[in-house]
Amino acid sequence: MKKVQFLTALVLIVAAAFAAMGFFTFRNADNQKDVLFSTDRAVEDIRRISARPHSIEHPVERAQVRWYLHDRLEDMGGKPQIFYYDSIPCKFGGTLNIANVYCKFEPRGRDTSDAYLMLVAHLDSRFTEQTPEGETLSYGAADDGYGLAAILELTRGALTYAGEWNQGLKILFTDAEEHELDGMRYALEKNNQLFDRVGLLINLEARGVKGPALLFETSRGNAALMDFYTENALMPYTYSLTSVIYGFMPNFTDFTPARRLFPGYNFSVIDNLHFYHNDRDCFSNIHPESIAHYGVQLEPMLRKYLTDKEYADPDYFRSGEDRVAFTVPGIKTFCLTQKDNIILNAVVLLMFCLAMILYIGFGRARFGKVLLNAFWILVTGLLAAGAATGAVWAAAKIAGVPFSMTALKFLSWDGILALALTAVMAVAYVIFFLHKSRKSENFVFEHLLGLVLLMLVLSGVLLFTTGENFFLIFPAACALTGLLLHVILYLNILSLPLLLLAEMAFLPFLYNVYTALTVGALGIVMFLAFLYTVLTASLVRCFMNQRR
Repeated sequence: MKKVQFLTALVLIVAAAFAAMGFFTFRNADNQKDVLFSTDRAVEDIRRISARPHSIEHPVERAQVRWYLHDRLEDMGGKPQIFYYDSIPCKFGGTLNIANVYCKFEPRGRDTSDAYLMLVAHLDSRFTEQTPEGETLSYGAADDGYGLAAILELTRGALTYAGEWNQGLKILFTDAEEHELDGMRYALEKNNQLFDRVGLLINLEARGVKGPALLFETSRGNAALMDFYTENALMPYTYSLTSVIYGFMPNFTDFTPARRLFPGYNFSVIDNLHFYHNDRDCFSNIHPESIAHYGVQLEPMLRKYLTDKEYADPDYFRSGEDRVAFTVPGIKTFCLTQKDNIILNAVVLLMFCLAMILYIGFGRARFGKVLLNAFWILVTGLLAAGAATGAVWAAAKIAGVPFSMTALKFLSWDGILALALTAVMAVAYVIFFLHKSRKSENFVFEHLLGLVLLMLVLSGVLLFTTGENFFLIFPAACALTGLLLHVILYLNILSLPLLLLAEMAFLPFLYNVYTALTVGALGIVMFLAFLYTVLTASLVRCFMNQRR
């Protein structure tokens, strides 16, 4: 019987992992009905855009991309304009000549609108980068071919119902984003009339060539923005915590100078850096399912904004409040007010107190042992984090690659290194866990309660410093629900579905943290992975053979 239970748990855990990583969600984005977005057309645009490198070092090729975009907008019935900015200081010496493409579409029969939605992407590819293998140039297929092609296709789809518009649409393709955000900066400084009455700005980027199109950043005061996004986007995928994480990274986009001025969103694929700013960012490596995911999220949002009179006020999306958002792929994107998040944390804390009273009362746990387990998990997790960081540092030194906590992108086989270190940690822990749990059934409960106590302490710190702790409080809530159902109703069988729900929340978040911060931050990822390993082992054990 135990073997059947174990195999059942293993199969379902693996299936949940695939679901969590998007195999049954965003990868089917192009199969959504009633979405006016053709991935095939977008792919053809990318093929043309990424035919050759078109960085600031390639003025002729960049001009060809610029005119291609101009002509595509003109073919749709627009009157695109090109705004030139000459003699821009270049950080490599000398000056640059750059030019943005701008186009405005109005509701039929009108010359102007009260409010506009602006779509932004940059038209230049990355200039020459020095890598351990030598110099490399990007073809800009993803960065920012994905953004350019998605905007062209979104615009084409929106124009099919232009007779229903109540608001207007503005398109801005910026030049020299890769060089100090020059196109956006000069547009804001020299031609700020282009942004008149912009009520919503959406920037499309790419950091890698695959993965879901993540809403990774919003402007501050995002309450109305997040409500609009979660209510209208198909297959939404976001973590509001990524805005906090992004603030620590050495990256900027065209959204950076704009977010202080306009309510808006910043979308990007973020996987992985071996296909970012180098010659692997080419047409042969694009992922159509990722392109489709931009479309299925944004097309319904454009339709709603352009056709609903409610958004005629350009200040509609301005707010003094932020939302806490967290996606559990295939399940739901949770969007909470700050008050609701505090209430959630309070409820989970009360659940923990009730679980402690019941387990101590039934003689299944001792308070001192719970505290000891919390301390042991914390120390062991920190040791695992330190060991992982040391291993990555050593690997970088051996490879002759500069170590960085947030931008270690030239270390070959970094994924294998991360998986190997995580596997070593997991195996070592499982051996320890099996040894301890065989000696005492109470150990499992004390261990899991100690983990939850540690998660709640860390959640409290994060709640009062960043306002974000969903990646800890949600798994803690799942664990406590399982513990309470087990001790009150003896429903240990429900420990498994609750574990699967927690897994679908923490796995993609963990992976996104890893890809965003790079392998240099493996210590942070390892610490979280250790907590989740403890959670997984304990709940599987509860599912298999625990008695009340």
